[in-house]
Amino acid sequence: MIVIPNKNFTADSIRLVLLLNSTTKVNMLKACDKLDLYVSPNLKKDETARRIAQEMLDNPIEILSRLNKQELQIVDEFVKGDANTYVVRKMRKTQYKLQKLFLVATYEDKENLEWHMLMPSELTKALSTSLNFYLDMANKGVKAPSAKQLRMMSALGQFLGGKEL
Repeated sequence: MIVIPNKNFTADSIRLVLLLNSTTKVNMLKACDKLDLYVSPNLKKDETARRIAQEMLDNPIEILSRLNKQELQIVDEFVKGDANTYVVRKMRKTQYKLQKLFLVATYEDKENLEWHMLMPSELTKALSTSLNFYLDMANKGVKAPSAKQLRMMSALGQFLGGKEL
């Protein structure tokens, strides 16, 4: 989890690369692995962070397909908000996947026992394209297809009928 010292930050002032760069290279690669993305481990830390950030921005379905209903609702609040939107949740023993995967910066309000989360605007924009589909599926209680399953269905559709499903 990336912790920020105060709430003076805005979504436009932080970038996904900076969030990733504030952790270790090993943790970056673990987050990349959890999202089923590949970036070579033989790169320097700065280049690793840049490439992982680009992979995350290019493949938002890999992120959305792994989030539960509550986390999708948090992303929805970011999408509906502006650059100054902090999503506030009560502190929990376990972190949200958004925090574990370094997708949000978190301000810890220890007095009120709350997390104030801020997502980079570039990531919010990337996730907004497919968010409604995954949020609708979660609200209906239906498990949405993973990114891998969507790629397989698309390939099968092209192979069998010459069109995408």
